Amino acid sequence: MQEVVQQVLSGQVDAIRTRDLEGRDIVAGFAPVPGTPWGLVTEEDWATLTSRSRGYQQFLLLLLVLGVVVPILVVAVGARRITKPIVELIGAVQEVAEGNFGQTITARTGDEVEELAEQFNLMSAQLQELYAHLERRVAGRTKELAALNAIAATVSQSLSLDEVLNDALDKTLEVMEIEAGGIYLVDETAGVLAIVAQRGFSPQFVAEIDRLKVGEGFSGRVTQSGQPMVVRNASTDPRLTRMVVREEGLRSLASIPLSSKGKVLGTLFAITHGHREFTNQDVQLLTSIGHQIGVAIENARFFEAEQWRAEQFRVISEVGRRITSILDIDEVLVQVVRLIHQAFDYDHVGIALIEGDQAVYKVGAGDLWDDPQFQFQPAGLKVGQEGITGWVAATGEPLLVPDVSQEPRYVWMRGSKTRSELAVPIKVKGEVVGVLDAQSKRLNAFDKTDLTVLQSLAHQTAVAIENARLYEQAQQAAVLEERQRLARELHDSVTQALYGLTLYGEAAARLLSSGKADLAADHLRELQETAQEALREMRLLIFELRPSALEEGLVSALQARLEAVEERAGLETEFNVEGEVCLPPEIEGGLYRIAQEALNNALKHAQAHSVTVSLRQDQQTVILEIADDGIGFDSSTAKKYGGLGLEGMEERAAQLGGQLTMKSKPGEGTIIRVEVDR
Repeated sequence: MQEVVQQVLSGQVDAIRTRDLEGRDIVAGFAPVPGTPWGLVTEEDWATLTSRSRGYQQFLLLLLVLGVVVPILVVAVGARRITKPIVELIGAVQEVAEGNFGQTITARTGDEVEELAEQFNLMSAQLQELYAHLERRVAGRTKELAALNAIAATVSQSLSLDEVLNDALDKTLEVMEIEAGGIYLVDETAGVLAIVAQRGFSPQFVAEIDRLKVGEGFSGRVTQSGQPMVVRNASTDPRLTRMVVREEGLRSLASIPLSSKGKVLGTLFAITHGHREFTNQDVQLLTSIGHQIGVAIENARFFEAEQWRAEQFRVISEVGRRITSILDIDEVLVQVVRLIHQAFDYDHVGIALIEGDQAVYKVGAGDLWDDPQFQFQPAGLKVGQEGITGWVAATGEPLLVPDVSQEPRYVWMRGSKTRSELAVPIKVKGEVVGVLDAQSKRLNAFDKTDLTVLQSLAHQTAVAIENARLYEQAQQAAVLEERQRLARELHDSVTQALYGLTLYGEAAARLLSSGKADLAADHLRELQETAQEALREMRLLIFELRPSALEEGLVSALQARLEAVEERAGLETEFNVEGEVCLPPEIEGGLYRIAQEALNNALKHAQAHSVTVSLRQDQQTVILEIADDGIGFDSSTAKKYGGLGLEGMEERAAQLGGQLTMKSKPGEGTIIRVEVDR
């Protein structure tokens, strides 16, 4: 109450809830009494004051419920009615977002929410349909890619054109689930389509549909246009040209071009006996397969071309290797035509040589030459006047004729089935000495590559012919030189010896007639020695005139020489051989001539009693050594004054690519050593 007293004394007017001195809740009201120092304070029990309002609490609560709770319930029910479709819509949208298409919701609100639900249901159905279509497209595309991958793997496994085409056709028919089909390739020389691979057809049927002209039938039109073609019923289609297709009962057909770098190389076709609807997707797949097969065909042809070029180079090398060692013209020509025919499989290869004013066929290989019914008519073609060969012989220029029936210079020969021909000149030192001629039963069988190869082979043949002719001339010169040498030997040795015998005989006869027997005996001894010397010379000359023992090898030739000449002349001989001697003919001939010259010197000039010949061969070299125990000579002056054939022996050794050394001193014999690399 102190607080109340203080406030009233301070002039305040108010009422506050407080406690009295007994601790009861009261309401104290206070105010100053105007005009006096007094203040009025009243007390009222709190319980008494509030007892009157307690009767209104339930009524107030009811009002609270009616004024607050009921509106809340009404709002809640209305909100739920509105939000339930939206919640369902949100859930359905989430399901669709997770890929669960086909979701629907129901909203009977009669307002925009119901319209929104209907639009959602429509969208969901469309999404489900689009997704199913997309899955089908993805599955189809996956199948296409798998098929293309399988085709790519198939065609990349080989570079053989035949294998590529057959494997690609098998895989394509498997992917398309079709029982029959084939592949045509363009034969550019004939302007037709040749069937090179097929499945599901009899040989008779294949023969009937083969060799389509470009523009003929279905595949011919595809080749011409470069565009795929689908035919619902091939048997009744007016574009059909081969009636065997109708007889076979074939119907649905798809034909697509096989192309590479914009060029149509052929066609691939698939055909069925029953109806088959080729969709755009099928055509697209077949077109993609066609591109892959086209590229594979191009690659295989490039590979074949490279192999062909490699074979051409091999043949050029082989011809060069073989004919360079042949020194007989006829054999050279035979080897050339045989090698060309075997390697390139031309129907005919021949060589004509110029004889006077005619080109005369000497050798040939192939169908024309081997056929007994075929005859070259005429056998000789007049240069510049008859035939392709005669024109090439006259002009010295090659001539490639794709179709001989269109060539006025071609001379028909009985039995010939030639359709195309290629002839090139064979020139020696700018002069045409012959013509190399190739012929084929096919049109356009030759191209610029064949021309280049044959011209190269003709050049090699010309070199071989010139070598053979030079060798023949050298042989003739060698024979003449040998005859002259033998004549000199006869004149210088045997003739003089025989003349000496005559003189000694006449002198001995005169001495005997005059009774001088002792002097006559001396002349007779001289006569005997001269006769023995003449006999040795004659044996040597006779051995040199006999056919060469080199036909049986160098070892046999040296052994025969020692037995026939040196041993019969009374010399002791020894022949030593180490290793298996096997040498080219030119090396054997050169070594034999060197040995022959050295043995002649030992027999005629060295006054030797024995001679030893040694021959040794290993993997790298061959060594020939001739040693005698004669009087020897001063090797430093021997060449200067000539004689003994030393320069000739050194020249022969140099020609063999070897080296000759001589070791000799007066009174110590002579050793001739030749070393040649194999």
